[in-house]
Amino acid sequence: MAIVDPVRSEVLPVGLPMPKDADLLDAGATRVRVRTVRDRFPFPIPNGWFPVALASELVPGQVIAVYYFATDLVVFRTEGGEARVLDAYCPHLGAHLAVGGTVRGEHLACPFHGWTFDGASGACVEIPYATSERIPSQARVRTYPVIERNGLVFAWHHLEGGDPFFEVPVVDEFEDPGWLTPRLIEFRVSTSCQEMAENNHDFAHFKFVHGTDEIPAGSELIEGTYKRTESPGLVRETFGLGLGIVRSPGFMSFLSTVTPIDEDNVHVRWTFTVKGERDGGDLDWLSIDPASGADDPVSAIARSFAEGVSQDIPIWENKVYRPRPVLTAQEKGILAHRRWSRQFYSGLDDA
Repeated sequence: MAIVDPVRSEVLPVGLPMPKDADLLDAGATRVRVRTVRDRFPFPIPNGWFPVALASELVPGQVIAVYYFATDLVVFRTEGGEARVLDAYCPHLGAHLAVGGTVRGEHLACPFHGWTFDGASGACVEIPYATSERIPSQARVRTYPVIERNGLVFAWHHLEGGDPFFEVPVVDEFEDPGWLTPRLIEFRVSTSCQEMAENNHDFAHFKFVHGTDEIPAGSELIEGTYKRTESPGLVRETFGLGLGIVRSPGFMSFLSTVTPIDEDNVHVRWTFTVKGERDGGDLDWLSIDPASGADDPVSAIARSFAEGVSQDIPIWENKVYRPRPVLTAQEKGILAHRRWSRQFYSGLDDA
């Protein structure tokens, strides 16, 4: 059943609970968007470790262009095998370093005039036609600390250039032959890292959005940059805004990462595995279509979570952020989450 909005002629979903539609995760899916409010969030892009590529996307010498943190970036793998992340534009005359840029050893050469930049420091190490050996100190591009872990290339984003202050966890199950080959689903949502993570503390929404019989009981723990919530059958560990591990202990585990595209959009990657003997020790991460009919155990679990998040997407994409929400006494965890989140922002005002 659906309601037609006479003003916008949109077919609007009927909730309580929200309908499930895993097809909403498809990049070409049509989503309901009646919100006209812009600049919804009174906080900047957070500081933290965020995936910018799949490790399998990069072979030595390969260069790709991505857009995250409201910034054009270049991701490449050196001939020695190291993944590097740089701002995209050459300081010389502004060429995009991924469009014709060439990996030379541990360096990246600009396609426009051959200026060559060290992948680790961002400093220019060669101007091939210069008549002087001196290279201007301003000839450098911003680089980002990088960690390759759990099949992903993570870059450290800090609005003020600060150093990493928490670690990327290792999901041991991904390398354990007693767990099935990890499978990845990914999708984009118009929301923020903080908004998505707030759902973990909003136990009431499981009944009204997802249709559980009762509001599940839950517990919450916050220690520094670490946060943990538990509800029946699920343990959610969070290590920074946009980075967490969800487990149904002894049965299923998945890594959840949320990379800010800009202040209002995120790229979500969920990597799942299930307890079971892995055929042939294959460790290749496999991308799947969450709406497909694949019936292997990992795909089935991924599809179940995809259907669940499809119920959240129309709400996230059409809601606004209330800095001072009217809450019940049972919802104090939402405020605790918001206080915890503030440590991941630079220059945050009192909004």
